[in-house]
Amino acid sequence: MGKSLNLNRVDTAVPGVTSLTLPRAVLNFASDMKVLNAAPEEVKLTNLTSPIDSPEIFRFARSEIKDIYRNSGVDPTMYAATRRGVSLLAQLTDVFTVTDSADSAYCIKLPMEGHIVLKVPAHELVTEDVVIAFIGRLISGFFETGLATSGRVKAMLRGSLTPSDL
Repeated sequence: MGKSLNLNRVDTAVPGVTSLTLPRAVLNFASDMKVLNAAPEEVKLTNLTSPIDSPEIFRFARSEIKDIYRNSGVDPTMYAATRRGVSLLAQLTDVFTVTDSADSAYCIKLPMEGHIVLKVPAHELVTEDVVIAFIGRLISGFFETGLATSGRVKAMLRGSLTPSDL
């Protein structure tokens, strides 16, 4: 009898929705990015197509976790043989520019930053595909049930954090 990974959830089907597609940027790291700085556990990339005063910076980092169970609430009798894991970070900082076609002197800068940090247990059943599915599920929290539209983010930006169908 082999071990299997149980995700401990069953999503109720959404009538009329079999799958969702979320467009992602098609990044060309080789053509557009250069290493800004690198260390064994972190790398920062800068986008050469961005203006110097409005840089787009990607940061990627990895670190070892000694105790993946710390602050997890998991009963110690349910711990795996190893408590180790890894933390992965993807961070994006960007600066947008607002101009006015009627006023050439008008210019303001709008910084934006976001990051995703994953704490992943070092277990043979937690594969890269499991992690990708987890990332997709995490991002789904920014969308309404069965939709890939901006409505939930619009509501969240205004302080309405509960999904509209609750």
